[in-house]
Amino acid sequence: MQSIPQSTADSIDILRHALDLHTSGQMAAAEQIYRDVLSQHPMQPVALHYLGICLHQRGLHEEAIDLIRLSCSLQSDNADWCNALGNVMFALQRFAEASVAYQAALQLDAGAHEVWNNLGSSQLQQGEPLAAMVSFEMALAIDPDFAPALLHMSSILQAAGQTVEAVKFQCRAYVLPPHDDKPKKMLGVCFYFLGRYQEAAAIYRAWMEQEPGNPIAAHLFAASAQISVPGRASDAYVEAYFDDYAATFDAQLLDGLAYRGPQLIAAALRSLPAPAWRYEVLDIGCGTGLCGAVLAPYASRLTGVDLSAGMLAKAGEQAHYHALVKDEICSFMSGKSAVYDLIVAADTMIYFGDLLPVLAAVSQALRPGGWFIFTLECSDDDNLPESGHQLHASGRYRHRREYVERLLREVDCPLLQLSAETLREEVRQPVAGMLVIARRAPAPV
Repeated sequence: MQSIPQSTADSIDILRHALDLHTSGQMAAAEQIYRDVLSQHPMQPVALHYLGICLHQRGLHEEAIDLIRLSCSLQSDNADWCNALGNVMFALQRFAEASVAYQAALQLDAGAHEVWNNLGSSQLQQGEPLAAMVSFEMALAIDPDFAPALLHMSSILQAAGQTVEAVKFQCRAYVLPPHDDKPKKMLGVCFYFLGRYQEAAAIYRAWMEQEPGNPIAAHLFAASAQISVPGRASDAYVEAYFDDYAATFDAQLLDGLAYRGPQLIAAALRSLPAPAWRYEVLDIGCGTGLCGAVLAPYASRLTGVDLSAGMLAKAGEQAHYHALVKDEICSFMSGKSAVYDLIVAADTMIYFGDLLPVLAAVSQALRPGGWFIFTLECSDDDNLPESGHQLHASGRYRHRREYVERLLREVDCPLLQLSAETLREEVRQPVAGMLVIARRAPAPV
């Protein structure tokens, strides 16, 4: 509530009562008091101002504007009233006049972040995004956690094609309290994208406390906190994570994340010598079968293996696979010797830190001369530890090229080709990776 200037002692208590009525929604009673005061004191600024606000709320806009302008002239040092005039003009879509009022308010109080945000909003409405950006930046310089300005900045940057920066502002707004009604997984993702890993870990720790035994919470906590880091994602994590996503996985991956796995696998297949026969093909971690259409022309028989029943149900809706098996991929390949001509893993190996067990299983399952095509994530700053792999805060593993080459040689499946690729986007940021083609050594002639 504004302090009431003492034009007369009697009007002060009366106007306080009127303001209480006004703010509680009893506008007719408040309006009558404002008018009664003005009948005795026609230039009483508080009565003029709030009668103007009252008339605006009743739809009597022109009379309201005249009264509010008069009150502002009578109290020329009142920044709040100038801002209120701007808000009335904004509501009436008179954006240029709103900007003038907001600028007058800021001349009186340049530290009002809400008014900088209001000015930016009116500038946006006038088609002035650069001026608006300056205003929103001023608001954020005063209050870095002011959500409306963060979201406005995100919108401007998104429209300018600066998607990564836009998402950063969006994430900054999303992680602001309260957190109670926000999914903990999304909160954690936003914190990690902002590089605030310990705050992400705190979210996942709270999730673990709320849902003991939740494998997704446990895995993402380990990834963010780098505590008790597992050598590979647990079966429970993979199954729960992808079962959750099964219904919307394809749309999110292809449309929202610009996923390139099938295209990369197709390019790798085209680079191989033309096959003399159709292959026995195994798609490990087949998911919803996004690679099925790419692999089917090469296959006399195409088998898909995945831990997620939800994913396999979606893959089963296609006609590409001859068999779909729910199993952990190393377990499935165990005991299968020289069965497959081609094994493919698109975004599957990223859930293994130590690649030796899975590469050994692949080499055993391949026929001599058989091909293995797969994708991996790699670090864009080459900061991976000497072990050659690291669990990233995203929950996926990243690998060194030298590590991959060495292990492929160890399992008698040497590298033929490795290319740097963008695998997908995450929070609108490219994810750096590798497309790998290896071949099991042919049988001696």
